[in-house]
Amino acid sequence: MRPLTPLPRSRKARGFTLVELMVAVSGGMFIALAVFALASDAGRFYKRESRVSDATLAGLVGFERLRVDLARAGFLTTPNVRRDPRLCGDPVGDPSWTQEYRRLASIRITQGGSPANATLTANGLAPDAVVLSGSYSSVDQFPIWNVQDTGATFIVFLQANIGPLARMGYAASADQAALLNEVFTAGRGLRIQDVSGELQYGTIQATVAGPIPQVILSQNPGIRFRQTAGNTCGLKGNVTGAVANVVNFVQYDLRDLSKESNLGGANPAYAPLYGDTVSADFDGDRTDLVRVELDTSGTPIAGTEELVAEYAVDFKLGLTVINALLNNTDPTLNTFAPGDAQIPNWAGDVSVLANPNQGPHRIRAVRARLSVRSREPDRDAPIVGALGTPIAPGLYRIALGNNGAGAPYARVRTLQADITLHNQMELLW
Repeated sequence: MRPLTPLPRSRKARGFTLVELMVAVSGGMFIALAVFALASDAGRFYKRESRVSDATLAGLVGFERLRVDLARAGFLTTPNVRRDPRLCGDPVGDPSWTQEYRRLASIRITQGGSPANATLTANGLAPDAVVLSGSYSSVDQFPIWNVQDTGATFIVFLQANIGPLARMGYAASADQAALLNEVFTAGRGLRIQDVSGELQYGTIQATVAGPIPQVILSQNPGIRFRQTAGNTCGLKGNVTGAVANVVNFVQYDLRDLSKESNLGGANPAYAPLYGDTVSADFDGDRTDLVRVELDTSGTPIAGTEELVAEYAVDFKLGLTVINALLNNTDPTLNTFAPGDAQIPNWAGDVSVLANPNQGPHRIRAVRARLSVRSREPDRDAPIVGALGTPIAPGLYRIALGNNGAGAPYARVRTLQADITLHNQMELLW
């Protein structure tokens, strides 16, 4: 019997040689590295665009809040207390008038009035600040029964069963005191309009709940009564037909909300938002658009600070004003772009404005411009080109510091709108 002999191996059963394996592995590694590099670049691009999108969305939300507040400026107050013919009182000679009442106006713009910031200064930016007055915490005028002078305070007795308090459900409320304090917060102003249309202003000190709710006013400023000797205007003994409304002073500016400043509004509770000044996340020197309510003396009311738009880097306001009538001709409109040197003549402190033909009562529209940046830089680029000319005009990016390889820049988004002041009176005082 013949022994079995192995069959010859088929060519199809051959394995890869070492050279073939090395070529395959090397090719695969090159492909993997290329895919990884593309994925990494795509990830960085996505993160950069996501940060810019977040900044744009936050800026839009904050800008809308600003726009609504600007449009409401002057609501149930006065465009210019120094020129208002309905005023009963003397903001010039009466020392009881507080700071905000002495310069009460629908809008007051302070150019470059936001707190100083090293990063913004290095970029040549000086954001504005604005104080708006109006009835922001309520849209109602509250009918009153009487106003009593106690010698230390003034007590305003409100009608509870009709009008705004009835709509607020005051009579059935389980916490009437909280309901009153929510609207008539201590430190806010109160405007009283009598049946003849005369206006007076007081400062809320406290409230007292009960069947006849009371708003307690301080003596600064004082309320006038017609029966007092020497007063040619004031409340009569019977105040039937008189109404009262809240007056809010709302301030907008750019600031680090966790720090003290000359304009107040600091709140240590916001400190975690701003990070460490030596960290690489660029939060240590950031600024935001902040809204805060002031009392009648100009001091921020605790707990009213709001962060409206994060990473804001510029805030400017322009004006459209109406000129005085000349020879009974139609008035003309002048427009001043944000940053114009003429703006303080129209929207400045009314206690120092001397020209009777200028002032906030002649403002008909405001041009608001707000710029916000992305949270982190996304490119390194010089401020100027090779010939010393700017790369692009306008605020498109902002330098955030030096990372050792050049100045890192963050992209900026700017929003702008013209806002009509519907509550400005047509009378040219």
